Amino acid sequence: MKIGDIILISFPFAEFTEKKARPCVVIAETIDKYKDLVVSAISSVVPSSISHREIFLKPNRTNNLRVESIIKVDRIVTLKRNDKIADLGKLSKSELSDFKNILSEMVM
Repeated sequence: MKIGDIILISFPFAEFTEKKARPCVVIAETIDKYKDLVVSAISSVVPSSISHREIFLKPNRTNNLRVESIIKVDRIVTLKRNDKIADLGKLSKSELSDFKNILSEMVM
């Protein structure tokens, strides 16, 4: 797994009471023996106005999403690799650049 890969994973709700299969963007894979995945959520609920920490995605053959979606770059979680359901696709070069820029801005 590498940054910008889009996967389908069992993603926890904020309360950690339930999980839902949802697409997400890989940020990193941990370098310990567990190889957990650090990811940002993708949502199909697209608001009329997106924040500066969200990226709009149109479905295409590169990302293999089914509907218009947004990456919630700041909705980050570390999940077990075993929770991955499927590989879907990846971000385009320009989307990946935007994604990295937002991540950088968040930690600066």
